[in-house]
Amino acid sequence: MQSAGDGLPDAGPGTATDRRVRRRLLHRAARLFPAVVARRLARRYLQASPRAPLDPSDTRGGMRLIALGEDTSVLRHPAREGTTAPRRILLVHGHDGNIRQFVRLIRALQNAGAEVDGLILPGHSGGARTVCSMATMVRAIQRTVGALGPYDGIIGHCVSANALLFALDEGLRAGRVVFVSCPIELRTLIRLGGRQYGIGGACLESFVQRVSALGAPYLAETPWRPLAQRRHEPMLAVHSRHDYAAPVEDMQSLQATWPGARMVVVENGGHNTIVNRAPAIKSITAFLTEG
Repeated sequence: MQSAGDGLPDAGPGTATDRRVRRRLLHRAARLFPAVVARRLARRYLQASPRAPLDPSDTRGGMRLIALGEDTSVLRHPAREGTTAPRRILLVHGHDGNIRQFVRLIRALQNAGAEVDGLILPGHSGGARTVCSMATMVRAIQRTVGALGPYDGIIGHCVSANALLFALDEGLRAGRVVFVSCPIELRTLIRLGGRQYGIGGACLESFVQRVSALGAPYLAETPWRPLAQRRHEPMLAVHSRHDYAAPVEDMQSLQATWPGARMVVVENGGHNTIVNRAPAIKSITAFLTEG
């Protein structure tokens, strides 16, 4: 399973036999101690996979790493040389995602005359694996816009789009908004993550509640429709027809609820791979740089 940007658990290290043994032990423990197992899995679910940290001295293409504190940083990609008054775009990767996923999209935006700040969420820059909950993501977005904004547009991938919706409802300003592969029904995504661990029944329900609680006050059960109905920013939803983690029908409901929102459905992309598909890149770039 591709873990980058989807917030879903990976299979873990070791041989296939090792994984089968661990899974049997997990199933047994989940039946005997559902609340304990759910609590531990919820924290693991909200931790990003280990990766090599970005090098602050790497300035290829004019990139610059900007530390904002609280394990939050931005990788700034300048606009194409000679661009005057570039559009300023904030790009937020998904949970367990990586800014390197978006190289083609960033390059397209740069070529269209935009400066792109790639937000690196807490727990995603290497080093210790810390919990990155919905509350963590909302605060990171707010912190970045407060320090480096305003932005002409903000892109949120996967659950970062949900976090962006919460932040907008609390007064965050953005000229335009793009939601990519947004799992607007968060409990559905979390339940899918729990099932990939192989848990069910009381343990699965406890897992969903625990993941939601770790993101307080931005709970997974918070109704999203009132938040969307209050929006006024131009919004583009970009979604894959066959997104396994977030049904396209849910995003069609969001597009119908958000006043004036547009939607592009990509036929040959997945939850993560959509960000490298030409139709998605072209649509996002045009939407954020038009006019």
